[in-house]
Amino acid sequence: MAFIYLLYILFFSLGAFISGLLIEWTAKYNPNSSYIIPLSIEIVLMLLIGFSPELFPDRSSAPLVISSMLLFAMGLQNALVTRVSQSVVRTTHLTGLFTDLGIELSLLFFQKQKEKRTQINKNIFLKIMIIICFFSGGIIGALTYQHFQLKTLLIPACLLLFALWYDGLLAKYYHIKRKLR
Repeated sequence: MAFIYLLYILFFSLGAFISGLLIEWTAKYNPNSSYIIPLSIEIVLMLLIGFSPELFPDRSSAPLVISSMLLFAMGLQNALVTRVSQSVVRTTHLTGLFTDLGIELSLLFFQKQKEKRTQINKNIFLKIMIIICFFSGGIIGALTYQHFQLKTLLIPACLLLFALWYDGLLAKYYHIKRKLR
């Protein structure tokens, strides 16, 4: 069991490493789209896992492979969001969020400057929203898993595909808007 847990940690770390590597490499050529490749890999992994019952005729190895793929995707996502947000947001662990939230709530007692209080309030709001989304996603995921099993992962994969499409649409809009000025 210890080896399996070590394997899981390594897959999470490998996902974070690959994400960081891809973001840095892509940023040299197109800094505005450095997130596309890691996000695309995450989408492909979720689609593969969502259709995994059809991909794994041998059910004995499926849990280990699926868990490893999910942890790799979590590492990709965590590193991607951490890197893109410049370490402001972390998406896969709550302990850090609650720690940061507690620290920022305590800062409100000592900060008198309006601008700094406003920034602290924005940070608190962001963290509370992430926590709410985390728990809401967990509840929704658990409820949908009861009916759809691993196909539940098709929902976040579709949401990420939509986010990529929407981001591309916004980029085109702003590009056209700059040309017209």
